[in-house]
Amino acid sequence: MPTRTDLTRTTRRVLTVGTLAALLTGGLFLGDASAGTVLASACTGNVTGDIGDDIAVQGKDVADLVRAGAKEQEMFLHLNAVDPDKLAQEITAKGVLPVGKVPTAASGTVSGDTIAAVVTQALKGADGLGWSWDTATQQKTLTSIRNKVAGNCGLSVATANYSIATGLPSAATGTPAPGTTAPTATAATPSMGTGNATAPRRDYGNIPAAVPGIALSPGDKYPSAAPVAGLPTPEIGVLSGSNTPPGQADVRNTGNANALAAAPTTNTVQLPMLLAVVALAGVSAALVRTWVLRRVS
Repeated sequence: MPTRTDLTRTTRRVLTVGTLAALLTGGLFLGDASAGTVLASACTGNVTGDIGDDIAVQGKDVADLVRAGAKEQEMFLHLNAVDPDKLAQEITAKGVLPVGKVPTAASGTVSGDTIAAVVTQALKGADGLGWSWDTATQQKTLTSIRNKVAGNCGLSVATANYSIATGLPSAATGTPAPGTTAPTATAATPSMGTGNATAPRRDYGNIPAAVPGIALSPGDKYPSAAPVAGLPTPEIGVLSGSNTPPGQADVRNTGNANALAAAPTTNTVQLPMLLAVVALAGVSAALVRTWVLRRVS
């Protein structure tokens, strides 16, 4: 039958094993949550990763470019100690070369200049660049390698976990997320003036002017630029289009109107009717006079 001491030891062992298991499990989860490395299959092409992941190329993928760049500075039989094959082996032995990170954006790029800078930095002081005392040759070799890599490398980066909400500003502080720029305000807000702004004066030089008490000539009243350039200057008191000599007022009636004969109508009183009316009036007057005289006598 187990004693109390045995139970205590067993309990301690169980607790110890459980603690170690918890630590190991937590470490695995932390390792999965931490940023990883996106390894490009070549120094050109497309890579996809999560925000913050490291982007890297392998030394073997740029070895041929290093060899080609070094050959441009190599002398016959390596007389200047420039060995292209040895430099290609050196960069291959470097393994993985980090060249950037996945941006906080939908996409990004890793330029050839960036990759070339990492490669030349990794080859500084390596055997095969030139004699150790000949710094000028070593620098020329590195420059040739850098130009060769920069002109033939470049990566396009796509962010797998990017969303529009990632780039929106924080509601509490109003500051944009890292790697983004603050949006420009487009609301129509009325601006308050300071009262010091002035507008340029208008030019009234072409408007006809008259000064009281001074008779102006037509050329002054109607400058050549007004009302329409190229048209004759109008004169006061003269009808437009008349042939009256200057200085004589034209008072003719406008136009040449003639009276038109009226059409004959059937209701017009003719001469015989007028004569009959006059005769009837004379007879009536004579009869009235005769009647009046008889009454009086």
